[in-house]
Amino acid sequence: MAARSGFLHQILFLTALAILMQGCAMIEIRSLQKPHINMAGYRTFTTLNQAKSGEENYLRDEVLLDHTSDVMSELGYLQSSPKKAQARVTLVFNEGFKKVFIPPATEPIISYTEGEFTTVTGTVNGETIHFFGYIPPMRVERYVGIPAHEIDVYKLMLRIDIYDSRSLSKIWTGTAYKESTQG
Repeated sequence: MAARSGFLHQILFLTALAILMQGCAMIEIRSLQKPHINMAGYRTFTTLNQAKSGEENYLRDEVLLDHTSDVMSELGYLQSSPKKAQARVTLVFNEGFKKVFIPPATEPIISYTEGEFTTVTGTVNGETIHFFGYIPPMRVERYVGIPAHEIDVYKLMLRIDIYDSRSLSKIWTGTAYKESTQG
């Protein structure tokens, strides 16, 4: 029982991994299961696409639901018709940009001069004397001010919900969330 419900977290992780890992270093994943619900009692499931067939995101949601049902089938759950299924699987996928304010900052720029050999000519007691010497490299530290600016942050959110087919109460939910800077 507990092992079977522990695999539900993998459903969300594998589905989110397939979509969100395009150039992202880390994804935050959270899941919530009601402790009084025995997931072993739910052997059959069906997927429900909430997008209309004419909408732009319908095909994307179908691919995500197909991947989710493949993972659930591998975990031992059986896919059946909507009338006979004990659980319903839905998903919500949001994406978009948001502006993030970056405050002004001062950054140090450290550089070094090149060492060089020099010849210095001078007069001592009326005679011209040539001095040969070496000037070592020197550390030069400058500061550059970076003005305040805004950057676009791309954000993705995928939520998978599992409902009881009879009572339509939510029995499990999992969320994957990622923000990544552009550039």
